[in-house]
Amino acid sequence: MKINKVRRLTKQKWLNLFVAEYSHNQHQGKWVFASRKSKVFSGDDVPEAVIIVPVLKEKGRPNRLVAIKEYRVPLGCYTYGFPAGLVDLGETIESTIRREMFEETGYQISSINRITKPIHSSMGLTDEAIAMAYVDVNANQGAKPEPSEDIEVLLLDFEDVCKLCDDHDLPIDAKMWATLHMFQRLGKIE
Repeated sequence: MKINKVRRLTKQKWLNLFVAEYSHNQHQGKWVFASRKSKVFSGDDVPEAVIIVPVLKEKGRPNRLVAIKEYRVPLGCYTYGFPAGLVDLGETIESTIRREMFEETGYQISSINRITKPIHSSMGLTDEAIAMAYVDVNANQGAKPEPSEDIEVLLLDFEDVCKLCDDHDLPIDAKMWATLHMFQRLGKIE
């Protein structure tokens, strides 16, 4: 496979379309994809965004998963997902995680338990790399979403996790569903 030429099709702030012309086994083709990067095929695999899997731990109560119900323009409806956001220029992954968690849910992070290396969820459509962060949270101070965000915070106990995994009434993010399924198989939110 050889990429022969890449052209930028749009000039937007957060996401752009590119067309790559390629050749492979005497076949010539074009592939349109989305990217947040200023230079595609640069070889850097740095996360442009984070997805946060927050567990609310309160003394004397079972663990609950903090999720969000958010309006997503590309789908034209509300969806279920986890708090998430873009890494700002010069910002560390850890500071992005803390900022996005607070902005979207109002919860403070008490510990960051794991941050994945860059992972990709829609490689046929985009080169976007994300980091998933597994965190514990406490003390809600009130969310401060961006004016363009329409978000409702959900606290899911184990029964809610199983119900949403098996029978969701709205579109659900694939990474969220896989996480819900993992907790369902574990038999607990941990």
